[in-house]
Amino acid sequence: MPSLRDMMITTPTPSGVPNAPEEKKAPEPPVDPNADLAYGAFQRGHYIAAMAEARKRVEGRRLDPAAMTLIGKLYADGLGVGRNEAEAARWFERAAALGDREAMFALGLARLQGVGGEKDPKEAADWFAKAGEIGQSEALYNLGVMRLQGENGRPDFKGAAEAFKAASEAGQADAQYAYAALLKEGSGVDKNVEESVLWLGRAAAQDQIAALVEYGIARFNGSGVEKDEADAARLFERAAERGNAIAQNRLARLYAYGRGVGRDPARAAAWHRLARAQGLSDAWLEGFVQTLSEADRAKADELSKRWEARLGPLPAAEAALAGSGSPAPKP
Repeated sequence: MPSLRDMMITTPTPSGVPNAPEEKKAPEPPVDPNADLAYGAFQRGHYIAAMAEARKRVEGRRLDPAAMTLIGKLYADGLGVGRNEAEAARWFERAAALGDREAMFALGLARLQGVGGEKDPKEAADWFAKAGEIGQSEALYNLGVMRLQGENGRPDFKGAAEAFKAASEAGQADAQYAYAALLKEGSGVDKNVEESVLWLGRAAAQDQIAALVEYGIARFNGSGVEKDEADAARLFERAAERGNAIAQNRLARLYAYGRGVGRDPARAAAWHRLARAQGLSDAWLEGFVQTLSEADRAKADELSKRWEARLGPLPAAEAALAGSGSPAPKP
């Protein structure tokens, strides 16, 4: 639409209708000489172009570790090129030797999983530690998991707590949850329930599912944090909507009792059905559902079908029931 100024300066035609102002094309933005063309192509899904651009930056005397890491990822995932895990590891090694933290992390994962070479947990831990020293929070989290698992069944709780704390301070949500668990139990670090709940809250703010459940329980009970049943219900609902069976069960009970939410028997029954479908039984809720009116049962059927369709395939029972537990390595 022309601006008011454009309409005022147009010259009337003999018929009295203003001439349409000429369209002004916006100038093309200048090409940023510092733009990462290879990574930009990768983000847009132009993998062949990404490979071509990245290779330009590793030819001759040019040694661009970020481009090397990108080439490794393309080979690792088979994007725009045949999948070749050994070749991917070779590129990660070159980039890691030049100090690229993402390559160090990728190489650590490769050594941990035996991808593109032999498994070597010790080398994996070394690469995670090196990447962590220059701020790669996922590497720090994985290092913490490895230390928690320990060697020969002997966990290094102190070392795990140190790694998880560093990753937590860098904002890594899984590490924040893991560090909170160690603080709660006093494993490898002085026991501190209030600080544990603080880290749980930070992880929950990033929608870390286990943290949503645990922080919701803390809010409901007022354990280490101000009691707030309404906030607890909101936390359970966020985890329930992501398919967590424990959160679905807790939310069902809140709707049954009318705690933190308005009492709604149909919603209680619907959430209970979703949790039960994942293997989490609850005898009290089963009895509660039997007392519902036909109208509430019909509404529960409609809600559970709608929510199940929105949630998609149910996770494996053991994963769905994991509201908490030992951390696992994260790629």
